[in-house]
Amino acid sequence: MVMFSAVCLAAIWFLMPAAALAQNSECSTVMAPMRDGTRLATDVYVPRAQGSGPFPVILTRTPYNKGNCDSQRAEYFAARGYVVMIQDERGRHESEGVYYWLRDEGWGERRDGYDTIEWAAIQPYSNGKIGTMGASFTCANQFLTAPTRPPHLEAMFCDEYSANSYRDVFWPGGALHMVLPTWLLTQGEMVKPLRANVPGHSGYLGSVDAWNSWYGDHVEAENDFTASMFSDMYNDLIGNPYYNDYWRQLAVDERWGDIDVPIYHLGGWYDRHIHGTVAHYNGILSDGGERARAAQKLIVGPWTHGGATRGNPRVGALTFTGSTIDYNGLRLRWFDYHLKGIDNGVMDEPPVRIYIMGENVWRDEMEFPLSRQVETSFYLTTGPTNSVDSLNDGLLQSEMPGEGMPDRYEYDPARPVPTMGGDLFVQPSGAQDNRIADQQSLTYTTEPLEEDIEVTGFSRVELFASSSAVDTDWVVTLVDVHPSGFAQHLRQTLLRARYRDGDEEPVLMEPGVIYPFTIGIHPIANVFKKGHRIRLTVTSSSFPKWYPNGNTGNEMLDDRPGVIATNTIYHDSEHPSRLVLPVIPRR
Repeated sequence: MVMFSAVCLAAIWFLMPAAALAQNSECSTVMAPMRDGTRLATDVYVPRAQGSGPFPVILTRTPYNKGNCDSQRAEYFAARGYVVMIQDERGRHESEGVYYWLRDEGWGERRDGYDTIEWAAIQPYSNGKIGTMGASFTCANQFLTAPTRPPHLEAMFCDEYSANSYRDVFWPGGALHMVLPTWLLTQGEMVKPLRANVPGHSGYLGSVDAWNSWYGDHVEAENDFTASMFSDMYNDLIGNPYYNDYWRQLAVDERWGDIDVPIYHLGGWYDRHIHGTVAHYNGILSDGGERARAAQKLIVGPWTHGGATRGNPRVGALTFTGSTIDYNGLRLRWFDYHLKGIDNGVMDEPPVRIYIMGENVWRDEMEFPLSRQVETSFYLTTGPTNSVDSLNDGLLQSEMPGEGMPDRYEYDPARPVPTMGGDLFVQPSGAQDNRIADQQSLTYTTEPLEEDIEVTGFSRVELFASSSAVDTDWVVTLVDVHPSGFAQHLRQTLLRARYRDGDEEPVLMEPGVIYPFTIGIHPIANVFKKGHRIRLTVTSSSFPKWYPNGNTGNEMLDDRPGVIATNTIYHDSEHPSRLVLPVIPRR
């Protein structure tokens, strides 16, 4: 049975039970007034043993239930001289108003983030210095608030959220990420025991029927969901499959220039928000205000979503030695410097710290991506490599291909290729064995490496391809093949063919015509060790990560039952399909 960790992982973290409540603080629930008169329920933890104050304040705003004065996290910071506030967002749990995801957090008519920070600053126990922290949606809240520049916001610590909700979260590459319907359904039915019944790998390896049945049964059977506010959000999100003004109103990456606050960015190589984490760091470092440009930090470990908080070096099927961190200690140093003025050296350290998988070491850098990277091409060509029982067992090589026959496969949207790990929002995620997916896909694999190759940064795939259909998806997976045959899933990306020229005005294909496609792969840091192989897997689906393309060219709700497509990958001198990797010279 699948463990539901998804999108609601932040809920688990923010609702950690306390071993002993109120040891270090006095906690009370206060209704904080917003500019329109709506009141938001806020648990306020005031330190017990730190004198009479006033104190700096650390704020978290969450849709997942503030926890009714039972937060271990709050106790940790209260014991160190901070007031901690945890607030239910508008329309959630004990707060008043109507909930609509992210709408009221930023620069719109209602500015709940701004109003809460400025309210916190004038409370009698507050010294007027406010910091914010949180992961996933509670990180999104921070990034939406930051461009409004609350005068008393002094520092942020943000874990794992994207810079552009359309491109990185809900419609990455133009396909619906299954995080959307699953999150809305489970949030709409928070009181119902759905999580134990999400279909597992055994339920979706062969087809989407099990998932559709589970999802459809709950939506149709539970009138409280279909009649709730979450159905409105679902309709809006599904009804805007292209990048348009609906998504621009939530796009932080179009407002980096308005941000002027120190931010510590935390991400994971196996987190689905890693592109946004790195984009936020670089975008604010480049375009932000003077104070922001001088104080941006980035740390990336080998974690899945929320993995930095777990203190477990095992990520999926592999153990990454030394990867755990003192998570609360890291945040404390950041806030001590910016909210208390303690010169603890945090700003004297290199701005970037990344974990290099394969070598399993941490490394400090002055930038990311690294300017010393060398773009290195690996061309797709005919095999065999005798390393995998795939549809073609093709070869990856450094030489340009000569003449050669293309590789073809049939893609049936009713029988998608399963997602095997990576940044999947249900378990198993992380460093999983990709061989089941490889066997149902085209693969292109190098010979065993004669020396270590470090790949750190953004990769891309340049495909020359055609389809018998007017639309289809291209899914590429970067894999580290161990000598044992274990095929370590590293990163996976999708491009819907109609979005090959951009995501604002889709253009369908002409069947049989060869088109060039450039597919960006989100960043990774991995050393392919001597004796390992580099593999690129190419297919047209990955379920339940993305909802399968029906190949008809219609919008999603009119795209069923779909048609079977014959898809072709070309790799000859006129069509040199290739994988381009950011190789770091070995020191």
